[in-house]
Amino acid sequence: MTVEEAASAMNMKPSFMERLLYALAASDMLTVEEGVFTNTEEASRYLVKGKPDFMGEHMLVNPFLKHWMVYAGTIMAETIRKGAALEGFDYYGMAYEDLLSTFRSTMPVAVKAGEELAKRFDFSAHTTLADVGGASGGLVVSLVKAYPHLQAAVTDLPSVTPVARALLEEQGVSGIDIIDWDVLKGPCSRTFDVVVLRALLQVLTPEQAVKALVNIGQSVNPGGSVYILGHMMDDSKTAPAEEVIWFLFNLNWEDHAGFYTESDFREMLQNAGFRDIERDTLPNGDGVISARKSEDATK
Repeated sequence: MTVEEAASAMNMKPSFMERLLYALAASDMLTVEEGVFTNTEEASRYLVKGKPDFMGEHMLVNPFLKHWMVYAGTIMAETIRKGAALEGFDYYGMAYEDLLSTFRSTMPVAVKAGEELAKRFDFSAHTTLADVGGASGGLVVSLVKAYPHLQAAVTDLPSVTPVARALLEEQGVSGIDIIDWDVLKGPCSRTFDVVVLRALLQVLTPEQAVKALVNIGQSVNPGGSVYILGHMMDDSKTAPAEEVIWFLFNLNWEDHAGFYTESDFREMLQNAGFRDIERDTLPNGDGVISARKSEDATK
């Protein structure tokens, strides 16, 4: 399109559109020849909605997370020199309004993760499901939408469950149980066919993560499944690059948390009684490890 055609299509001022298009051309997202702008091969592949490799719904495109990543870079050097988190995140003692603001901002990321999880895995054989450390409830909303038969619950710390309740009400969602459960203190009061943990183990110390998975394992029915989502690295600790960088930046907030590779997650799952462990990556960028609990819970 020309500047005028693009401006008309998007109802923008031509003078503003002109600067945008030339900036995109300078960034190698567009080419320009005789005043006509065209997608580059990369832009056509990755930035056109509906194409298989579209990146527009990747979790790092979320405005809140982009702000977090940029800000994290500005304080990283001081955190490293200090040897401690500059702005520790306190899930137990953080004010309700701060928790609400944080998880409202990340809810779209959780919703997308649930959508991709529902597409990649078949939950039709399960009856009960829990999103452990579910915070916003966004992930479980997507799973229930895809599998309406699921009896679903969001579990989290007593300080966080009021936030989940409020955010689900904002979305007009009902029929999802909300359960207070500190996974470091013991098993849940209920058991489930499947549990999903997104960005939970990644904010715990190695010792806490092991304890949490043991308690979670005792809360999964024999033959049930667990799905761990979020940041995870290859055993080399050098890839995927964005995950390695995330673990670095997370020192600003979770300096006690582990530096987890695929092998670390596998070992923790085996210790908790899970088998058939497989790793994958969802289109939104979430790593995912799935595992199954033995039919015979004593094995």
